[in-house]
Amino acid sequence: MSWVAIGQLTALLAVFYIPGYMVLRGLRLSRLRAVVMAPAVSGSLVAVGTVLCRITGIRWGPTVLLAVSLLAALLTAGLHLLIQPRQLPTAEPGPSWPMKFLLAGSLLASAAFNAWTMLDAMDNVDRVNQAWDPSFHLNALRWIKENGQASPWDINPVYSQGTGFFYPSGWHALVALAPGDVVTSANLATLIVACIVWPASLTYLAVALFPRRSMTWLLTPIVAAGVIAFPIIQQSRSAQWPNALAVALVPVVLALGIELAAGRHQQRVSPAADVRPMHRDGRNHSVKTLALLLAAAGAAWIHPSAIFALLALGCVYVLRYIVLLGRAKWSQDQRQGYLWFAFWALSTGGAVWLVSVSPIVAGMADNTGVNAPFRDAVERLFFDLPRSPDDERIQLSDYNFWIGPLVILGTFCALRRTRSWPAVVGLGITGVLYLAALHHARPLSWITGLWYHDAVRIAAVSAVVACVFAAYALDQIFAVLLKYVPIRGRTVTAAAIVAATVCTMVASGAFRYDTRLLAAAPHYDVETDEFGRSILSGEQDFIESLADVLPADATVIGDPFNGSTFIYALTGRHVVYAQYGFADRTADAKFLRSRFRDIHRDPEVCAALGRTGAEYVYLGGAERARQFNPYLQWPGFYDVDVSQGFELLASAEHAALYKITACG
Repeated sequence: MSWVAIGQLTALLAVFYIPGYMVLRGLRLSRLRAVVMAPAVSGSLVAVGTVLCRITGIRWGPTVLLAVSLLAALLTAGLHLLIQPRQLPTAEPGPSWPMKFLLAGSLLASAAFNAWTMLDAMDNVDRVNQAWDPSFHLNALRWIKENGQASPWDINPVYSQGTGFFYPSGWHALVALAPGDVVTSANLATLIVACIVWPASLTYLAVALFPRRSMTWLLTPIVAAGVIAFPIIQQSRSAQWPNALAVALVPVVLALGIELAAGRHQQRVSPAADVRPMHRDGRNHSVKTLALLLAAAGAAWIHPSAIFALLALGCVYVLRYIVLLGRAKWSQDQRQGYLWFAFWALSTGGAVWLVSVSPIVAGMADNTGVNAPFRDAVERLFFDLPRSPDDERIQLSDYNFWIGPLVILGTFCALRRTRSWPAVVGLGITGVLYLAALHHARPLSWITGLWYHDAVRIAAVSAVVACVFAAYALDQIFAVLLKYVPIRGRTVTAAAIVAATVCTMVASGAFRYDTRLLAAAPHYDVETDEFGRSILSGEQDFIESLADVLPADATVIGDPFNGSTFIYALTGRHVVYAQYGFADRTADAKFLRSRFRDIHRDPEVCAALGRTGAEYVYLGGAERARQFNPYLQWPGFYDVDVSQGFELLASAEHAALYKITACG
């Protein structure tokens, strides 16, 4: 990794963590909680900053985020003084220093495993990921840098005309703040999510679910490093980057909600004799509630799928909280009880109605996902497979033989605990949704449509609780074994962690390194294969060199699957097709997709080119990415006669850039 990339990485870490940390420390939240929850709260600050920029016309940039963060930190510090006097600090006892060192080692090990795989897959951090989604996300990052606006209503001109259509832009607004090229920034952001945000979030969830099981806390990041559904599949193969960050933030929101609910329950069951501690607990609850709202809002702003994930995983916690609080109000005053339950019934019904009539949700539900037989779907989920079991590329070594049984064992063990049994129900719900998303009949079509009927997205949500339950199962196994060991204390704990890590490494082939790499690498690869490539060997460098060939106001047309869609992200020169597919955004774009090669005999081609502003064309070989799919072919750019009406400006082994002179 170059020094420039290290500088970009440092800037991204600052953007992800410093704003949220400032605000949470203003609320006097503990340092550990503030660090873990910081990216989620930073998402809330991005929401405020980007909307203010849209209203005022100020350019979005680091200065705006810093100003919003400082103001928010001052406001939260003032609120803290109002609801929590200085003589009653909110600081709570944290883990001991030896435990902190052990947790740090566990988190570092998890980060190292994920970084090892992902960096090997990328080969270079400045290499383009050629999956479907980056063709939009990279261009959106470039658009934000160029136009200085990053609200959800400002980035859709990248792929359509006009503004006003909502598209979640929190991830883009964060990553666009890093200096340097957008490809490197995007790849580094995936490393931050996979290696820092995700394992730390899961560890916090483990603490919330099992507050007295320190072994579970230590094992959770290690177990998570062996799971392929997240982050490898979602971030590297599918490259669903905003959705992935939202998923990585779900555990911290869920964890704080569980802590709040448990605190309320304990306060009702065992009220303290002293009024001041109870008063302090109530104010602690207010502080944490505000932090919870900020974190939940930030995760939802990054991607609204976080809301649905939280509802799926935490619905029983919410329901239990509503029922218990409603029962308490009922015992005090039946009228209050009626009003409480009526309020939640109307709120729930209204939310369901709004979602059901939303055109955005309807568009998501129309998406066609991958179908699979029920047995294959179960096997794929249980063994954490990268592909369907009937795929000829699946080998025996691809099966994660230990994760499924551990999750099941941990689930049964968790059923015995008050804090964790609702999470068991949440895990079951996500499992059902996963199977429904893959099933051809789609019995839960409306609900799975909230995740685009995409089993990859739902599997990542399942991993949130599954990783913690698997770690808890290992904890229970070690607890039984350690009863027969004469040595007690920290030595046993440290030895058990080392033994667990070594055994898992050996038994799983370095956490199925080969399988993880094969799942992560294909879309970074630049060599031809059966599915084709958008960018072949040396072509990314060629595209970047076009910045010196094309004028600053140039617009280029070409088959997006031949690499032209990345011209904007890599050079800043605009393109007609800024995303894979979706050629029917405009009538001219749809027409040129199939008729551009008729430029010498159909005058309508030149008329359409004039309306799009395209004066240059990027042409590549016929066998490129996804052309095995008849619905994704762009025949207008195949076998174009460039012997006349075209001026060659630059060429490489696999592509060439021409100025269109046939319409002059």
